[in-house]
Amino acid sequence: MTSFDGKLEKRLKDREFEKQIQEAGSRLLNPPSSVDDPLTLLDKVENLLAYVEQEPSKSMQDALLPLVKALITNKLLRHVEIGVKVSVVSCIIEITRITTPDAPYKYEQIKVIF
Repeated sequence: MTSFDGKLEKRLKDREFEKQIQEAGSRLLNPPSSVDDPLTLLDKVENLLAYVEQEPSKSMQDALLPLVKALITNKLLRHVEIGVKVSVVSCIIEITRITTPDAPYKYEQIKVIF
């Protein structure tokens, strides 16, 4: 395999990874009504976020946008199930780690979350 082939393969994997994150964020913008579905999706998101490095590429930042927005919706932040709330906060912590020092949330939003 040439260096070019390796770089192309990595870019394709990166794009697929970004697509998974973007799709999960979009699904969380309109979360399923049952408790197990958002929990399963949030667990998947948390696992995906663990692999995102700090100072992500522009394309990764764009892929994260639906997720950043979804995590602070009342549907998730004020969910009746405590497990969902814990998973949401865990994902927000991961997002904060990834985007540091440029947090995607305003001070007022952080106060509401924590």
